[in-house]
Amino acid sequence: HSSEYRKTKMPHALLIPLPAQGHINPMMQLAWKLVSDGFLITFVNTELAHNRIIQANSTRQSDNMIRMVTVPRGLSPEQCRGDFGMFFRSVEEVLGPSVIDRLIHDINDKDEEPNISCIIADVWTCFGLHAVAKHHHISLAGFHTSLVSTCAIRYFSAELVSLGILPSDGKTGRSFISPPVYFIFIRVVLNGSLIGLTPR
Repeated sequence: HSSEYRKTKMPHALLIPLPAQGHINPMMQLAWKLVSDGFLITFVNTELAHNRIIQANSTRQSDNMIRMVTVPRGLSPEQCRGDFGMFFRSVEEVLGPSVIDRLIHDINDKDEEPNISCIIADVWTCFGLHAVAKHHHISLAGFHTSLVSTCAIRYFSAELVSLGILPSDGKTGRSFISPPVYFIFIRVVLNGSLIGLTPR
């Protein structure tokens, strides 16, 4: 297959899911769809999440078109015990720009594989990847796996703050945000600069 990959210049997508339940499976489904459209896939994950995928046999490894690549360490949401800040800092450490940049260099240096032609990253793992994509002259796409409502909150968070609907300090005593998990989500978005995210 290796010479065929190079000769046909097959599109090669680097997929980076958030290593958490509810994020990996949708990204894997996207990987299958891309394979059916002629892509070679490199699927990046933490060792912990990778082991779960292998146990579930969700990669359909027989087709040999989805390459699984692991990065060490990484905390699961369960290990962070609800501390979203800790979890996202861990994600930024193990899936941050320097790690992804080095991975792309390693892949592109192999003569038997086509170069990475695009990055598709979970919107929660896009920490600084714009610069990496620009450096390698490839496209970067964000993939949102959560509810449309959470996507809207993330996208319009700056407007919600400017209109006074959400407080600028990420704290509120108002009761319209329920259950508490939504408050945590909004606080993470508003304080995004602490974890590499910037509200629109």
